[in-house]
Amino acid sequence: MASQKIQKVHPPFHFVLFPFMAQGYMIPMVDIARLLVQHGVTITIVTTPHKVERFNNVLNRAIEAGLPINVVHVKLTFQEVGLPEGQDNIDSFDSMEFMVPFFQSGCNLLSLWFFTLLSIILDQAV
Repeated sequence: MASQKIQKVHPPFHFVLFPFMAQGYMIPMVDIARLLVQHGVTITIVTTPHKVERFNNVLNRAIEAGLPINVVHVKLTFQEVGLPEGQDNIDSFDSMEFMVPFFQSGCNLLSLWFFTLLSIILDQAV
């Protein structure tokens, strides 16, 4: 009787990257994404609409090169927690008084969004 090898097929890894909400993190995040996709990994970068506007060229070049990089725009509603609208990056604040509320609310809002996104990705993998 011939022996048969049963090979289990695993879906490719899928990394979800959240750049820190400050200046200087998006380009290194795209660089990390480029390195990971060379190893067969799918990447999803989660960012805000204002931040993606700043780095549209970097992201578009990577995507146009055929790299499996997805970009998900998350609209964080900071005005609900008393922060100015449209300021989704720490370098956009005129005053340091907004820093702690920004990080607290940003982390809370992102964590809710993260679990929703993760469940969508997991559903697609099955």
